[in-house]
Amino acid sequence: IDNEIDNNLCGIFHSFDGNIDQAKHILSYGSFVLGIGGILTYKNSKLPQVIKEIDLQHIVLETDAPFLPPTPMRGKRNESAFVVYTAQKLSEIKNVTLAEVAEITTKNAINLFKIKS
Repeated sequence: IDNEIDNNLCGIFHSFDGNIDQAKHILSYGSFVLGIGGILTYKNSKLPQVIKEIDLQHIVLETDAPFLPPTPMRGKRNESAFVVYTAQKLSEIKNVTLAEVAEITTKNAINLFKIKS
């Protein structure tokens, strides 16, 4: 992707579960966000340590439905309603309210997709 980057390219790194160096590299492009889903809630996931170092302005929440349901819904078919578990885990990691997570990550998605109200 490094050879393809320009000011017109933007997007979401879907279902991100990489390390901090990968996250910083992605965010260095300036117009990308990290899509965070149920993996964040998994017991052995290393993603919480990475997310601690990433500002909320670089994150959007996603479900990856019907795959990768968050804890405590593991083993079930994932659905949009389960995104609250990922949001709750993100609020714990970032030490902010669930409302703040919802507001900021929603704003990030609106800005990325240029949604007009």
